[in-house]
Parts: sequence; structure tokens; C-alpha cells
Amino acid sequence: MKKVKNNAEAYQLFDLLGIKNVSTERQLKNGTRVYELPIHKFYSPTTKYPLRFATYASGYMRNVTKGLASSYQINPVRKVKRVVDINRYYLAYKRVLIPTDRERTVFLANFILKNYYKKPTYLISDYTMDTIKSQYEQANIAKVNMSCFSDKLPWFEYRDQKSTLVDDIKVIINGHRYNLS
Repeated sequence: MKKVKNNAEAYQLFDLLGIKNVSTERQLKNGTRVYELPIHKFYSPTTKYPLRFATYASGYMRNVTKGLASSYQINPVRKVKRVVDINRYYLAYKRVLIPTDRERTVFLANFILKNYYKKPTYLISDYTMDTIKSQYEQANIAKVNMSCFSDKLPWFEYRDQKSTLVDDIKVIINGHRYNLS
């Protein structure tokens, strides 16, 4: 897949994919840009939120989709040595800040392409989601309706023909096997 190389290409890609800048006036004054994708994050068949990413003047970039426990950084990382004392150190990861708005926009465009548009699992049509939602609602209704009959249902009728109606219970105690049926 071709990579986005400059700011103009990034904004063309955003237009093509339907990615909107949903920043408030205050965010724009602070140098923050928030972009909303036409792809949704599904938490259940009835709860979905559009994916959102924010770029900050400080150089950080985050996934700020509603419903996340916390927004997480999407900046690239690099390994750094953290020295404990003269003879000891450990490797840690440090976020690479992206200094200019243009570079952040290009990075975000490439990040979105790589992580969301190359993976077909995120592209779910409205018809599919409506079907999943309908099945979910039907299953919940059936569960409520059947709960009062659960002790009267003849579950043994649905077993495989080869199985017996008597359950075989086997227990191993201190290496000895016991049949409890």
C-alpha cells in the first residue's frame, strides 16, 4: 500500500475516506486537532462510537474514542537505556514526539491506513450491524421467555443418539479412578 508523503495527500485521503475534523474552536486555538473516522468501535450490538484521534501541539497523538477506559498514545516508540547505577541499566520505551502539525497529520493518515483500512474486520456494513443487533435482541427476548420453562424442558431429547441418558461421572482421588454413575 502506498504511503502518504505530505500534508496535501493526507487531507485528500481524509476527504476520500470521509474522515472529518471535529475539533472545537478552543481545541483549534490550543493546536489540538480531533479527527473522526466513519468507522465505529463496537462495545455491544447496541453500543457503538465513532473512532476518534487527536493530535496535540505538544507532539503527542492519542486515540480518544468515547468509551475507552483511557485515551492511549499512538506515537511511535524507541528503546532507550535507563541507568540504575554504574553497573546496571534496563531498556525502556520512550514516545517519539512529532513536532509539527503537518508531520502529525501525515503520521495520522498513515497510521489510520495501516491499522484500520488494511484490516477488513473493521469494515462492517450497516446491514450486517442491523442483522447482528436484531439477532442479539431476539436472543435476549427468547432468553427471558424461556427462563420460566427451563426446569421443564426435555433437554435429553436434543442429545446425540449415541449418548446415554445417564451421566457418567468419573473422579480421580490420589491417583485412583472412581465411577459415580
